[in-house]
Amino acid sequence: MKNTRHAFKDSVLQEEFSNKGYVVVNLAEPGELKNLAEAYQDLYPNKEQGCVFSCHDTDFERKLKAQNLLRRVIGEKALNLFDAYKFVSGAFVAKHPGETSVVSPHTDLTFVDNKQYSAVAVWTPLTELTSEAGRLHILAGSHHYTPLCGSNLYRNYTDIAISSMTEIDLEIGQAVCYDMRTIHASPANKSLSPRIAGNCVFIPDEADLWHITRQDGKILIYSVDNDFYSRQCGDEASNQELLRNYRVIHSEPFESDLLENEFQRNNSQPFGFFQRVIKRLGIV
Repeated sequence: MKNTRHAFKDSVLQEEFSNKGYVVVNLAEPGELKNLAEAYQDLYPNKEQGCVFSCHDTDFERKLKAQNLLRRVIGEKALNLFDAYKFVSGAFVAKHPGETSVVSPHTDLTFVDNKQYSAVAVWTPLTELTSEAGRLHILAGSHHYTPLCGSNLYRNYTDIAISSMTEIDLEIGQAVCYDMRTIHASPANKSLSPRIAGNCVFIPDEADLWHITRQDGKILIYSVDNDFYSRQCGDEASNQELLRNYRVIHSEPFESDLLENEFQRNNSQPFGFFQRVIKRLGIV
């Protein structure tokens, strides 16, 4: 599922991004990012468990403050890399020590029409990133095959072993920019300290911003704005209430048999499954 709209100004970065679905870049001075880690700890001083995303915070004012902090540092730096892209949202990602911090292989939400554009996530460590702390892992090239993903149309690929994916080794100051269709994951944090990262989303200036959900047996594509992603959280009922303010631009039947039963039959060759799903849903 390739498009011709470039994400990066640099042709070398663009070619690698197009082929692999991600690219590693030098983003900022380490001190700037360490300051963000301290800001996160001031905002979220309580000890938590698992892998926690500030975009799911139900305290809107605190969530917005977190996003603005990330936008001023990561957002402004990343925009220099892109070819006419704009910031959509940002979140701190805190992976706390323990087995509950595993993030299984998945894709992120579909933010744009992937026939024309690539939505790009810029993920950067704010604390030391070791293998023990649970580095990000990416399945290179998977962005060519994965289908639509929505808030209650989540794409997990638990048959894919994290150990079979590429482990992304980053220093503080570096970032990985990945196409949000790319399958990624991270193992448990087995260190003694939280692993904190910042993750910001960007789309082309001219692209219509989407949110996808499933309702009454249909896949619905909404045209939304940045305010929607600032206010939405992990609670689907709240998301559905917010969506009342936006219009549906496309709908199609949700075919669970295609997405579930066929995957069960073909889990030894997942990319063949992806290609059939994409062709069936007409998103190429």
